[in-house]
Order: sequence, then C-alpha cells, then structure tokens
Amino acid sequence: MKKKKIIGIIGEQAGGKGAVSNIIRKRYGGTRLTTSDILRRTLDSLYIPSSRENLINLALILKKGFENKILMYAMLRDVENTNDDLIIVDGIRMPGDVEPFKEEYGKDFHLIYITADAKLRYERSLKRGEKAGESDASFDDFTKNGKKETEKHIPKIGKTAEFIIENNDSEEELEEKVFKIMEKI
Repeated sequence: MKKKKIIGIIGEQAGGKGAVSNIIRKRYGGTRLTTSDILRRTLDSLYIPSSRENLINLALILKKGFENKILMYAMLRDVENTNDDLIIVDGIRMPGDVEPFKEEYGKDFHLIYITADAKLRYERSLKRGEKAGESDASFDDFTKNGKKETEKHIPKIGKTAEFIIENNDSEEELEEKVFKIMEKI
C-alpha cells in the first residue's frame, strides 16, 4: 500500500490557505480536509451557526474537555478514511497540532506556512465572507480575532514550517511559489 503524503497548511485568517490548497489540488490532485469541517459538523448537529466565534469556542471547549490534540486525532482519522494519496490538512494552528502528523507520517508530512500583510488579509476576509459575520467586521475586530487563543500561536508555529509563503502578490506569483515547493515535496 502506498504511503500517503500529507501537506499541513498553517496561516492567519485570509492569508491564502484555501488558495494554496486549490492550487495544489488543481495541479497535483488530492483532498483538502479542514478542522473547520470537523467543527462545523458538530455545530450543525447542534443547530448552532458556524460563526468564527462559535468555531473558536467549540475548539477550545473540546481541547479543554478532552485533550489538547483532540481535533488533530479526529483529523488523522479523516485522513485515514480518505482514499487519496495526497492530503492537504488545513487547520493547524495551536501548540501540539503538528506532532501527531509528524509521528504518524514522518518524512511524508510537510508543513507550509502562508502569511500576508494584515491589511491585505482583512480586505480578502471582507470580500469572501466565508464565516458568519466576517464580511462586515471592522479592521479592529479582525485584528482582535488574530489574538484569540486559537489564532495567537499561528505565527510562532508557522516559523517552524518547512516552507514559508509570503502571499502579498498576484495569484500567478502565488502559483509559482506553490509549484516550487511542490517540486521539492
């Protein structure tokens, strides 16, 4: 059986995690799994809206009530249940999130940190309105979100990534950066 290759994606809100995942999937195939999907399934079953605040609250409750790595263990199960050999894991963001993948997949796990200027990320966030309340948040609200428990560790963990992408330029330049990384992977 062929061993799966896992690409972990870490980055601040609206930094380009989804764009990088889409570029990889379009060129190389694979499946994207997100911790938000796990959290949304739970919120949906409770008939609670999937707002950023509710996703954050649920993640913290699960980590406190069970164990810190609970979401990553669930993600590992989702990875195991996916038939693709290339899996993109989006949602690594807190201390302890990387280790389960390194332990399970070793050299077949690669972490990519996607970052961008805060003002640019804010503008992207307004445009996409991915989560409830996102498209009408002030820059101050956006900045405060980056300081929440589920977000504040991202830059520090990101700096330990095997690859770092500065996503302040065009889509074409982002594609080129991703292709160069994928050649190494």
